[in-house]
Amino acid sequence: MSLLLSLHLQRGEFCLDIDTAIPSTGITAICGPSGSGKTSLLRCIAGLDTAPSGMVQFAGQDWQTERSLLKTEQRGIGLVFQDAQLFPHLSVMGNLDYARKRQFKKEGPSYDEVCDWLQITPLLNRRVNKLSGGERKRVAIARALLRHPQLLLMDEPLSGLHDSAREHMLDVLQGLPEHLDIPVLYVSHSFHEISRLADHVILIEKGQLIAEGDLISLSTRLDLPLSHQQGAGAVLSARLCNHDLDYGLSTLDVDADHQLTVNHLSAEPGQALRLFVAARDVSISLDAPQHSSIMNILPCTIDTIESHSARSTNAQLTIRLRLNEQFLLARITHKSCDRLQLREGQQVFAQIKTVALINEYGLAQ
Repeated sequence: MSLLLSLHLQRGEFCLDIDTAIPSTGITAICGPSGSGKTSLLRCIAGLDTAPSGMVQFAGQDWQTERSLLKTEQRGIGLVFQDAQLFPHLSVMGNLDYARKRQFKKEGPSYDEVCDWLQITPLLNRRVNKLSGGERKRVAIARALLRHPQLLLMDEPLSGLHDSAREHMLDVLQGLPEHLDIPVLYVSHSFHEISRLADHVILIEKGQLIAEGDLISLSTRLDLPLSHQQGAGAVLSARLCNHDLDYGLSTLDVDADHQLTVNHLSAEPGQALRLFVAARDVSISLDAPQHSSIMNILPCTIDTIESHSARSTNAQLTIRLRLNEQFLLARITHKSCDRLQLREGQQVFAQIKTVALINEYGLAQ
């Protein structure tokens, strides 16, 4: 049930040239800088734009070939735009009823279920112009879901929100895959959003696909832009080992040789979890610190040091650290790298100031 794409679109000097297969489950993030072609790709999938030379196929059904083109309304797509695009003359309930009357299929979440998931039941009688930015976004997502789509497309749905509203929306969106058995394509340029939501990532730049794969693998590749964003870091898989109730802490196994400690989690021992460690929160020591308030100090190997040719005039550089089969990123100054005489293959210790769960933050200093 994959989404198969072969799209070639020329507009002036911009060229969209994408050939890929997108997974049929979970959230796939389409990531890239402004102007890279993210929205153009989404619009071609939706049928709002047409690549003259292209193919779009979903679940074995041809949406676009050289000889045929399926209309947008026949593709069974739920669309969520940056600006919500709610009907201003209707109430929240009116916007939702509009979608419910135009369902693509009978099977799907109920009206009450969607309102509950997105926490909009108290808003149903409000006019659209009386909603906050975050409320508008949630209503727009609810409207898309009530069409009972077979594919959900979201084009930077959190743009324009302030930090607290964005975090609340991320919490809401993280819960959707538990309720929905449809693939989601999520366009964003924010690594923070991607690290919280995505299972699979497609990176595009200047209309070209430069990499794709699972988030854990791509997040620490120094040859990709994800590792150089301001909020860059490593996504790790771990398993809850045990709880220390006396100190309110939980211990996580990254692998057989590495453990991390975070504030107490509600998860059960043995549960698989996904963690995020920001590159700015990792420092490097040549020796194991004996007297430090930092609890998470892990032995590791320097895998890659950002090359001199890739370094900007910025005072910092990025180093990739190997933990057996997984990796951390450390962002340190050029001066520290030279002073410690760091080299690839060297055994060092990573001091991790903060560890965050992808779906809930548990901090340990």
